[in-house]
Amino acid sequence: MTGTILIVDPHEDVAEVLRTGLESAGHDAATSSSIATALARAERVRPSLAIVNLSLPDGDGLRLLRLLKSSDPSLEVILMTGGSSSSTEVVAAIEAGAFHFLFKPFDLEELQVSVEGALEHRRFLVERPDPRRKSEELKRRG
Repeated sequence: MTGTILIVDPHEDVAEVLRTGLESAGHDAATSSSIATALARAERVRPSLAIVNLSLPDGDGLRLLRLLKSSDPSLEVILMTGGSSSSTEVVAAIEAGAFHFLFKPFDLEELQVSVEGALEHRRFLVERPDPRRKSEELKRRG
């Protein structure tokens, strides 16, 4: 079982469809509709992945991505937009640490592929051995 997936979308019907789809695929999911509520929810549930709409009522998804990643650098974030985002926004999202960028409308299969890839990447980051720790252990052994 993976950790919780936090879905942040100001459209409750969209968030609910995504939550239901992810839960039917075996994931735990929670929803939020703004940056403020997402940060509070993330503090409580400590998600492994966040799926964030680029346009939120109290700011943009890029700001939320940066705030979430500053709290948990291994957290994966998938940004999504229904608007006509420019390539500049997509590049900014990737540079800020987004795992993937989805354009609405997308189907749940496309989302599931992105989710599985993001969770696998997180597992790799969290479970990989730290080379500095290995080096320190070898030095102590002598």
